[in-house]
Amino acid sequence: MQNQNKTTGLIMKGFREKYGYTQDKLADFLKIKREMVSFYENGEREAPVEILEALSNLFGVELKVFFVESTEEALAEVAFAFRKDELEAQDMERIAHFGKIVKNYLKIKKLHERI
Repeated sequence: MQNQNKTTGLIMKGFREKYGYTQDKLADFLKIKREMVSFYENGEREAPVEILEALSNLFGVELKVFFVESTEEALAEVAFAFRKDELEAQDMERIAHFGKIVKNYLKIKKLHERI
């Protein structure tokens, strides 16, 4: 599990940096202490699914992105992220909410296409 924690942490850190968020700003969004963000990013602690779900909404990616098996796959996922500058906490909340809506829409669309 330690290796998975490191890969997940690398993805978290990569997205955070790509979006231009500090650990403090991300911690505020997640309603956790900054030290926990650091522990997750360094692979020292396993990030709870609730945290990863919130991040997947914020970054606009599927939850499974955080569970790739290799560093190469992790870096490939981060390469497609884009940066958002000068965002406030409420902006992050709105982006995450919208990301969740989009992901749910895409899931419904896939189910509809199977029918």
